[in-house]
Amino acid sequence: MTAMANSLLDRLERQDRAFARKVCDGLREALGSAGLKLPSLGVEKAATGTHLVQLGGVSPDVASELATLVWTGAPYVRAVRGGDCAGGQAASWVPEPGELLVDTANGRLGEFSHLGEGGELVLVPGDGGAPWVVDRRAVRHPTRADLVRAESVRPEASVPTPSPTPSPTPSK
Repeated sequence: MTAMANSLLDRLERQDRAFARKVCDGLREALGSAGLKLPSLGVEKAATGTHLVQLGGVSPDVASELATLVWTGAPYVRAVRGGDCAGGQAASWVPEPGELLVDTANGRLGEFSHLGEGGELVLVPGDGGAPWVVDRRAVRHPTRADLVRAESVRPEASVPTPSPTPSPTPSK
């Protein structure tokens, strides 16, 4: 694997860990605002290398309260995911500058640059190509496979090819 692929994988590892921690902290805060606490809530690295938010074991009372919260909020979540709610996360979420994202419409990997005039995301490919605009609901975080694929289609740097050495002529 090339040094570039390793640095992309390292970068994904850091981004994956930071995202999992951010989600975990947000969940902890949301549950706390409802008076719930998951004592084992934390982030753990799985055998696959991805970071998981571990919810841990809870009492039946806490699980029941959690189920009630989910059922109560489900219509709102569906509206946000469908783009029907302008105040939801789909309308307000902005990635960090330089954050790697995949455009789900075409599978391209790019770095978040800035917001466009209409609030859409402007992504820039890692190879320095032309930036493109994408709706913020049409992106996802990259997997390791996305990074490997992006590395394999990246044009190789031009390396001078040594000229062939003439074979020695046999002496008579």
